[in-house]
Amino acid sequence: MKSSMDNNIIVSKFGSTAMADAERIKKTAEIIKSNPNRRYVVVSAPGQLTPDDIKITDLLYICYSRYESRENFAEVLTIIQDRFEEIVRDLGIDFDVATEIAELKRTLFFGKSRDTTASRGEYIVAKILAAYLGWNFVDAGKLIFFNKDGTLNEQTTFKAIENIISNLPNAVIPGGYGMVDGKIAKTTARGDGTGAAIARVLNAPFYEKWTNHPGIFIADQAYVENPLMIRNATYKELLELGYMGISVIYEDAIFKLMNTSVSLNIRNINKPDDKGTIISSQLPEGTERKVAACISGRRNFKMLRIDKFGLNRTHGIGQKIFETFAKYRISCEHYVSGIYNFAVVVKNPMFDLKRQDIIKDITNAIHPEQIVIEKDLSLIAIIGEGMGTVKGIFARIFDAIASIGVKVRMIDQGADDLNIIIGVYDEDFEACIKVLYKAMILD
Repeated sequence: MKSSMDNNIIVSKFGSTAMADAERIKKTAEIIKSNPNRRYVVVSAPGQLTPDDIKITDLLYICYSRYESRENFAEVLTIIQDRFEEIVRDLGIDFDVATEIAELKRTLFFGKSRDTTASRGEYIVAKILAAYLGWNFVDAGKLIFFNKDGTLNEQTTFKAIENIISNLPNAVIPGGYGMVDGKIAKTTARGDGTGAAIARVLNAPFYEKWTNHPGIFIADQAYVENPLMIRNATYKELLELGYMGISVIYEDAIFKLMNTSVSLNIRNINKPDDKGTIISSQLPEGTERKVAACISGRRNFKMLRIDKFGLNRTHGIGQKIFETFAKYRISCEHYVSGIYNFAVVVKNPMFDLKRQDIIKDITNAIHPEQIVIEKDLSLIAIIGEGMGTVKGIFARIFDAIASIGVKVRMIDQGADDLNIIIGVYDEDFEACIKVLYKAMILD
C-alpha cells in the first residue's frame, strides 16, 4: 500500500445531485481540477433535476420491472437515453450514448439481474465524467467484492484496489455496486463504501464527500436557529450522531475509516471554498469546545417498565427479558435498571403488534408485580469525546432542563464517556433541544 507520508492523495465522492445534468457535472469537474491531489473520484447515478423528476436509478428499476413482467419498457429506456444524450451534448464531448443504451438493452434480454440493470446509471455517468476530464475509467465490478452475506470481502477488494487503482494517475469509479460470486450486487449504501475502501488502501489523508450541505451542524436547524457548525469530530461521535438521526455517510464507510489515518471531509458542492466538517479517528490537538460536540435527538419511543421485588438479587432477569424481545426480533434501544425495576426503551412498529405477547412472555418468565408501558418519549443525546468526565456536566444538563419545567423520564451515560442520553416526553422535545444547545454550546 502507498504510504500517506509519500502522497497527498484525495479521494472524492460526488452524489447524485452533482451528476444530475451537464452544468452540475461541469461544476464538479471544476472542483476536481482545482486541486491536483484529487485523483480518484467516485460518483453516483444522476439524480433528480426537479422535485417531480425521477432518478435514473429509479427509471432503471422500472425498466427491469417491466421487462420481468413482459411489459413494454422502450419508452422508459428512451427517457434514460435522452437524459444521457442531453448531458453529453451540453458537455460538448464525443461519447456514444446509443451504444451504452444498446448494451443496457442486451443486459435485460440476456437475463441479467435487477441489480445489474440498476447499476448502469452509475456506470454510464462515470464513463461520461471520465471522458469529460480526460481521465481513466475503472469499473467498480473490477474493484469491489462482497461476501454472500453482503459484507465487504476486504481481502479481495483491497488487493484489487492496490493492483489497479494505485497504478493509475487518476480514475473515475462508479459507486453503488460491486460483485458477489461473479454477479453484480447493488445497494445505495455502497457508494460511500467504495470511496472509503479506496481511500483506506491508498492511505489517502482525506476522503471527501461532496453534498448540498456545508457540513454537520451542532444542532438540528429545524429546532435551533442558525446553529454553529462542527468543524472537527471523531468517527465515534459520527456513529452516535447517525443513531440520533444526523446521517451524513453510511455506517459501513465509517467502519472502513475508523482507526486509520484517513480523515473524512464533508464538503458543500455549492460552496467549494468552505472547509466543511472534518471527521478523524482522533480530534486534532487544540480542538476547542464549550462542552459537547452536538445536541441531537429522536422522537416516538416507548418504554416498557417491569417492576419486581428483589429484582437486583434474582439471577438471569435481564437475560430473560432480552430473550423475549429477541424472540420477536425487536431491538432494545436502551435500558435502565434499579433494585426494583428494569426498563427497556424500544422504537419498532413490531412492538405495538406483539405487545401483548411480549407482556405475557415476560410475566410467565419472571412473574413481576406489574408491567407499565409509557408512550410518546423522546431521547436527546449530548455527544462529545470525553464529555462524561467534565465536572458539573450533569448539573448543567439538569439545571437547563429544570429552567423550563421539564420532567426527565430517564438518563443513560455511555461507558466510553462519549454521550449522555436523557428521556423526556415528545411534547418537551423541541424546548429541551433549544435549552441544551444554549447551555452546552453557547454559555
